[in-house]
Amino acid sequence: MSLALNSECVATTANERAVDSAAFRQGMRLMAGAVCIVATGRPGRRAGLTATAVCSVSSEPPRLLACINKSAAAHGAIHLEGRLSVNVLSGAQQAVASRFSTPLFQGEAKFAEGDWKEAHGVPVLGAACAAFVCSVAERVDAGSHTIFICDVLGCSAALSPPENEGLLYFDGRYRHLAPSLPPAEA
Repeated sequence: MSLALNSECVATTANERAVDSAAFRQGMRLMAGAVCIVATGRPGRRAGLTATAVCSVSSEPPRLLACINKSAAAHGAIHLEGRLSVNVLSGAQQAVASRFSTPLFQGEAKFAEGDWKEAHGVPVLGAACAAFVCSVAERVDAGSHTIFICDVLGCSAALSPPENEGLLYFDGRYRHLAPSLPPAEA
């Protein structure tokens, strides 16, 4: 299989960037991602946002990372608090994802949607597919974003995944998982 790259994706000299930012963003839209809410703060001063740039770093010790845009309203609060939760949303929680992704709601107003509790000093969403409570271990400056590398202090996961199948984001839209495919034959 060969990949035909359009002109926006090919560098002409070694000193040029390999892609312009618009072409890069368009390509990244085609990478399906689990939809998460990253949240921080205590009642009365909570902040959060919808994120798909979250992944595991290590299992020993348990670590994950979350890439947060520096222009996001919650970025400063996450940086200041040093603790956060990562809540992996189920397909039934699209309204929560939408509320946390719009600038119409800020701070505490975002938390009016969903069943929020507190654990280790951060908000955690009830009925999420999985929830991770974390302490920020490292901050890495990465252009427009900060990569928060976090030690996982606590984790809960749904016991019955079929009823809690994850919410995905692909090509600018929320998506649900399709039924499982049979295993591929070797």
